Amino acid sequence: MTERLRSLRVWLVVAMLTTAVVTILVGNFVIDRLNASSEWTADRAKGLITARAIATRVREGAGTRELQALQQALPNDQIVVIRNGAVLFSGPPKASLPLEVTVSTPIPGGKVILRDHHAPGTGGWVQVSLVAGVIAVLVIAEAWIGATLLMRTVRRPLARATETADRLAGGDFSARMGASGPEEFDRLSRALDSMAAQLQRTDSEQRRFLADLAHEISTPVSALSGFACALADGSAQTSTERAEAADIVVHESHRLQRLLADVRQLNRLELAESVGHEQVGIRDLCVETARRFRLAAQQGHVGVRVDAGPVTVTADPRLVEAVINNFVSNAIRYTPPDGQVVIRARRSRSAVVISVRDTGIGIAPEHLERVFDRLYRVDEARDRASGGSGLGLAIARRAARSLGARIEVESAPREGSEFRLVLQPVSVPSPMQVPAPPYPGPSAATARRPPP
Repeated sequence: MTERLRSLRVWLVVAMLTTAVVTILVGNFVIDRLNASSEWTADRAKGLITARAIATRVREGAGTRELQALQQALPNDQIVVIRNGAVLFSGPPKASLPLEVTVSTPIPGGKVILRDHHAPGTGGWVQVSLVAGVIAVLVIAEAWIGATLLMRTVRRPLARATETADRLAGGDFSARMGASGPEEFDRLSRALDSMAAQLQRTDSEQRRFLADLAHEISTPVSALSGFACALADGSAQTSTERAEAADIVVHESHRLQRLLADVRQLNRLELAESVGHEQVGIRDLCVETARRFRLAAQQGHVGVRVDAGPVTVTADPRLVEAVINNFVSNAIRYTPPDGQVVIRARRSRSAVVISVRDTGIGIAPEHLERVFDRLYRVDEARDRASGGSGLGLAIARRAARSLGARIEVESAPREGSEFRLVLQPVSVPSPMQVPAPPYPGPSAATARRPPP
């Protein structure tokens, strides 16, 4: 870009220099023509006056001597007097000077002719060219200075933008361009810095997620390794010890399976799977979800109730079910015995709202925003004991974004929580679009293991 600006500056000067030369030549030609025309008119008028004056003297009887005196007074003119067809007087010819104008005036029996010869001018063209040249040099200098200032004004922000982009490409997400230069470059710097900040946040989230995931996996892997070795080397000698070790191996294996299943589901959502559009019966979906979690609710002595009317919405049933599954799973997990979970669905103006309300432990205000972060736990020990992977609400939020919906939450400690999925109406796809495959329902593997 800088090289192009330099080249542009050189071409600008060359173009202006060429224009100045052409302007000087054309200007001189036009000025010469105008001056010549104006001078010819003035000389003709002056010649007529002079010729008439000479004719008057001739009519009064002026002789050859007087005419010679008049001729000497007019060094650039030639006087010719003709009477009765003969030349009465003729001044010396001016062959060395160009003839500019010839005028004549009548006298009795003849006429007086006055030939005006033009003496060559000195310095007119040079003066005009000099003035035009000085003006052209000043204009070219001004253009050069302006182009140089413009190049410097553009070069600095471009250099900073290039440097910042190179640092970002090299993995330094702390690089910032900073506001500088004209308004257009200021907008570019803000956009570039905003992108850098977003990349830095994303990189930090990915690093934290990988660190948390490694930490999450390390606990069950350590347990599996320890108790599997105990079974293999005979450290667990009694049948009770072997049964306990086998039970822990099975439990931690299921825990790893749930974690990996949630990671795979979140990864599919992050990769922006195609979103289907079909009519979804929300009441049937809520009833099916309650049936699926009936065993988990019975084991926790928690009641699950459905309060939903015949509401339908155009959406992807897989994604809607993923959100509701995570809401209900969390509600049952964090509701104490004899508590209640209510699944509701209603139409609010043009939107459809699906809510899951529980009478559980609730969430403190400082944790409400972060509960949707991947692997974030309000209480580490209690969450691990409950079997949660820490990815459920992150999956729900990503699925809601894919649906073009939003999630709302209200909660207070020891008063329970209510999570709501607000589905906005969407247009039904045209026949040319390929709908998403129908949801096949829970697989056998999902049905055998505890809910996510």
